[in-house]
Amino acid sequence: MSKQLRVHLAQINPTVGDFRGNIKKITRYYQEAVKDGSECVIFPELAVTGYPPQDLLLVNQFIEENLEAIDEVAAEIGRVPAIVGFVDFENEQMYSAGAVIRNGQIQEVVHKCLLPTYDVFDEDRYFQRADECSPVTLSLNGTEVSLGVHICEDLWDNYHSLKVVDELASDGADLFINLSASPFFSGKFRERYNLAMKKVEAFGKPFVYCNLVGGQDELVFDGNSFVIDGEGNSIAWGNAFQEELLGVDIALGGSDTQPVDVPRISREEEMFRALQLGLRDYFRKSGFDSAVIGLSGGIDSSLVAVIAKEALGSDNVYGISMPSHVSSDHSKSDARQLAQNLGINFTSIPIADTYNAYLEMLKEPLAGTEPDTTEENIQARIRGNILMAYSNKFGHLVLSTGNKTELALGYCTLYGDMAGGLAVISDVNKMDVYSLCEWYNFSNDAEIIPENILTKPPSAELKEGQVDPFDYNVVSPLVDEVVENHRSVQSLVDMGYDRELAKDVIKKIRIAEYKRRQAAPGLKVTRKSFGSGRRMPIVNHYREEERT
Repeated sequence: MSKQLRVHLAQINPTVGDFRGNIKKITRYYQEAVKDGSECVIFPELAVTGYPPQDLLLVNQFIEENLEAIDEVAAEIGRVPAIVGFVDFENEQMYSAGAVIRNGQIQEVVHKCLLPTYDVFDEDRYFQRADECSPVTLSLNGTEVSLGVHICEDLWDNYHSLKVVDELASDGADLFINLSASPFFSGKFRERYNLAMKKVEAFGKPFVYCNLVGGQDELVFDGNSFVIDGEGNSIAWGNAFQEELLGVDIALGGSDTQPVDVPRISREEEMFRALQLGLRDYFRKSGFDSAVIGLSGGIDSSLVAVIAKEALGSDNVYGISMPSHVSSDHSKSDARQLAQNLGINFTSIPIADTYNAYLEMLKEPLAGTEPDTTEENIQARIRGNILMAYSNKFGHLVLSTGNKTELALGYCTLYGDMAGGLAVISDVNKMDVYSLCEWYNFSNDAEIIPENILTKPPSAELKEGQVDPFDYNVVSPLVDEVVENHRSVQSLVDMGYDRELAKDVIKKIRIAEYKRRQAAPGLKVTRKSFGSGRRMPIVNHYREEERT
């Protein structure tokens, strides 16, 4: 029979800069693991500081407190070793690092070799790359075990010349351990698993992957930690979107553990739970308790209300209907019915008189001009003002309700419906908005979101008879191809899209950049979201479509 090693993965939710809270969390999970018979306890990347600390890493005191924190953690570690992510500072250089701690002492420090500099990552702005990688040898239960400890991107070596896991294998690692802070996007847990499986298949050694969980600004970390034995069997899998201490017996040199199934979760459930966790942690970690939402009776605000209710509880969500002179009766009744179904607080504040007062005030300055989007957008800005008044007076955080397709095309009103502290569904395209709403009703076996909201034509209702000027079945995936895959006009035409439509969409995306730069932060749930992971200049004279 092969040697068994009992390992615990502490899939925790730290908060950036909360050293006291993070230390307590690390020590509590360590103690629970020891009580459960652990022989080695593993924590995620930068568990001490939280991830990503960004420019806090440029603050000297932050680095000093991080080093003091890892020493405090070490003082709590006994004979059972722990491997904990922190920021190391050596020879005037910073490293994303893993401390191998035992008997109150940091015995070894492993530095990250590969630093991601794509999408939301900018790690070489702060960290130095490790010059070399080698296994850490520990005596565990009387047996010398060589641990191939590496950190997050060290596994994602497709575009790097250095193959960290391969190097660790060639140096005799018995077991691979990855400390990770890998943000969520839909389907990413499969990518991580497949990368690890390729290493197991190549070297026949078990693989332990410990990932962060929780929300941090626009990022959501989904957990989904796992263990694969040396024969390629999945033998442990952490829950998605929640903290967990995952204990597993790993056979070194064979397989004596019952395999477990890789989780099967629908795309809709995965995205919804990510949005729910991201919203909840954005509030919890920022010190907010309650949200206010403009309920239009449309599908976007309905989805945001549903997510907020699930994340914060019904009593902490305030829906405000703000009908104007052009609002339809069904929009007003749909908003009220949704609020009743969710059990959230509801208020109706008609804005027709306020709108007329604006028109009267602007009558002379705008004399001689024809009504256009100026007058339409006044309505949206009145609504934004009302929501911000509620926020100022009662401390509610305003949730804006624009989806990814609208934000891409600029089909949104700056300082109007874009007003808010968090753009919950800004990375959810219009078709996924419908899918998530339908999934929510189905999963609850009830028509919580009224059927009329799901079936009526989408409309901003800023003028009589208005409907959205897009066929979202066509435009929504087209937008995603441009934003997520950087498609050119010609490549879109080759995919079957109309040339003029493709040119128009690319143009709209380009000229709306200034709006998005002023938008509230949004929760990232796709491979490429607006925000820190997409950096387009506002002043931009490049016209790719003019070449076609």
